[in-house]
Amino acid sequence: MRRKKLSAEESFEHLCRSGRIVKCRHIRKKGQKNHYLRLQRDGTVRISTPWRISEEAAREFLETKERWIEEKLEQTAAFCKRDPTGYEEGCRIWYLGKEYPLRYEKALFCSMEFEESAAVFRAPDISKFSKALNSFYLQGAKAVLAERVQLWSKRMELYPKELRFRRYKSRWGCCSAQNVITLNTALLKYEIFLIDYVIIHELAHIRHKHHKREFWELVERYAPDYRSLRRELV
Repeated sequence: MRRKKLSAEESFEHLCRSGRIVKCRHIRKKGQKNHYLRLQRDGTVRISTPWRISEEAAREFLETKERWIEEKLEQTAAFCKRDPTGYEEGCRIWYLGKEYPLRYEKALFCSMEFEESAAVFRAPDISKFSKALNSFYLQGAKAVLAERVQLWSKRMELYPKELRFRRYKSRWGCCSAQNVITLNTALLKYEIFLIDYVIIHELAHIRHKHHKREFWELVERYAPDYRSLRRELV
C-alpha cells in the first residue's frame, strides 16, 4: 500500500467535543521540531508541525488544545473589529474603536470620509468598496499612527529609522534589524490606547531585538497593563 504523499499545507475541519466546528490549516515545515498553534483573525486555527506529522496526528494534537482554542474564539468574538468584505446597505465600519454606519453615494472617484456620525463611501459603483476602505485606513495611518509614534518616540527616547504602513494579515507591526518600524493600517479600527500599546511594543524592539525579560520590563514601564491589552488585540 502506497503511503499518502505529504503536502506542505492542507485544510480541514475539526469537530470539538463541545460540538463547535473549527476550520484548520495544517502547515508542515522541514526542520521544525515542535508543534505551534495560532488562531488567525478569520477564526481559522493554524497548526504548524514538523514535516512528517500526518493530518491524523495534527487532529490528535488539536484535541489536547480544544479548551485554548474555544477560549480564543470567545475572546475574538468579544473584541474583534471586523469590517464588511463588501458594501451592503446598513453595513458599518470601525474607526478608532467606534463603529459607524456606512452610506454609499455614486461619484466619479473613490473616497471614504465622515459626515457627522456616519461614514460616506463614494465611488462609481459598490465594487470599489474594498479599495476605498483600504485607502481610507492607509491615509489615516499616515496621519494618526505617525503622530502617536512621534509622541511615544519622544517619551521613550527611541526613534525608528523609518516608519512604514501596510496591511498585514497576522501581525500588528514589526521592527526590522535596521530599526524600520512597519505598522498595520488596520490598527485604525482600534482605540488609541491599543494603538499606543503596539507602538510601545515596536519601539521597545529598537533597544531589545527579542521578547526576553528586559524587553517586557521596558514595555511595562510605559504600558503597565500590557497583558490585558494584548488580549484585546485580535
